[in-house]
Amino acid sequence: MAAGAATETLPEPSGPGTVVLDIGGDVGAAAVYVPATLAGVEIEIRRDGEAWEGRHVAVRERQLPDAAVWAALFPTLDSGDYEIRVRHGDPAAPSTRFTVAGGRVTTVHWRDERSGAASGGTGRGA
Repeated sequence: MAAGAATETLPEPSGPGTVVLDIGGDVGAAAVYVPATLAGVEIEIRRDGEAWEGRHVAVRERQLPDAAVWAALFPTLDSGDYEIRVRHGDPAAPSTRFTVAGGRVTTVHWRDERSGAASGGTGRGA
């Protein structure tokens, strides 16, 4: 690492009820569930058909009452169609598309291309 370069430390895993969203009207959110192998990876998002501009969040461990899951949360998204990918990954790598509805949290399940299995669900809005 270069002199003076900083590393980002992820927060501790979040538990139930520790995330607050301000959604409603035409504003929704997206929770992207991924395999544990993507822990700490940055997931980038864009409106479908627009340029990748670097808007991203990190995959974090989320503690649920009966299990741990790994997810990236996009807390404020205008209604519409979106596309996500691993940030700084292979530009030709597959991406996942989904639709966000205002006033709702869309659940997206990342497809693990290495195993051929999804982390659950369909990849479309809930």
